[in-house]
Amino acid sequence: MQLKSQQLPKNQSDFDKLVEQGDSIHYTAFNFDHHSPSQLHITDDALWAWKYFKISQEIRRKFKFTSKGRLGVAVGGGIAYMFADRLHTNNSQYIDIKKISFRQYLRDVHEMLNQYQPMFDDKEEAQHAYHKKIANRMCLQMYKAIKSLALKGFVESEANRVCNIGTDIDMLGRTDLENELCVVEIKTLPPRRNKMKADGTYGFSTQKIGKNIPKLDAVRQTSYYWKATGKRPFLVYVNENEYQIFDPGNCDLLTEAAMKDHIQFYKSKAKQRENLLKLSEGNVQKLLSLVMPDFEHPYLWDIGDEYLEMAKQDFNKAMEL
Repeated sequence: MQLKSQQLPKNQSDFDKLVEQGDSIHYTAFNFDHHSPSQLHITDDALWAWKYFKISQEIRRKFKFTSKGRLGVAVGGGIAYMFADRLHTNNSQYIDIKKISFRQYLRDVHEMLNQYQPMFDDKEEAQHAYHKKIANRMCLQMYKAIKSLALKGFVESEANRVCNIGTDIDMLGRTDLENELCVVEIKTLPPRRNKMKADGTYGFSTQKIGKNIPKLDAVRQTSYYWKATGKRPFLVYVNENEYQIFDPGNCDLLTEAAMKDHIQFYKSKAKQRENLLKLSEGNVQKLLSLVMPDFEHPYLWDIGDEYLEMAKQDFNKAMEL
């Protein structure tokens, strides 16, 4: 799949200019140089502050990451090797892709799924086992969805797209697929696990692409890619039985007016976060003392018992200041 690895030219960012300003210490002290959709979708400011400024990336990579997320990475990420000409990696590197067959796509997806060993409980084991059963069907729907877009010309995947939305610090996102005219965001809908049956097993049901789809975070993220690239946005949803593609022509949440509102949401949230960093004056403990963690949230802090306890201790110490 890899023909060569090359270095992309680096573009001058607004962050480089910002460091010359007097208040830049508020950001450089935290080594904070970009906002991102994934960060701004974290509704708990305390989780954001602790996750990105108190602990290391090495620890973050050890957080609980369940089978649902792994299914999305395998199916959604693997499709790039069928349709993209270039895959961007870390540190402005990229590889040129020799496109693979659908059969190889299926093999790669199952290889990724087989590498995961459920470690949490019987529910997770059952979920993962069922994912492997329906993975081929989901891959087929993903293939049909992307093929229907008929992306012409040179196609890139995971390209860094930087844009300033009216804040001190730029925003950065990585696109799933894009060509000269279109930018595509991909979302997978894993099956829902039902209650345990009398025999101790679990049943599963398809998560339908219904009235609550597309989800707000997804259209906001897609809107950012529209803003950053100026290209027509497409939001692809896939489950194991069907796919649906949303764009400005069929989705009220992706009209130009709606997308401008989504960008305004990002701007407001990002400025709020920047103000927290300024008030903290480069002191992580002070930053933690300014926010209140919602440890009772049903999923935000579902990062693993060991790391949840670590967070609680860190916030207790911060509150003692």
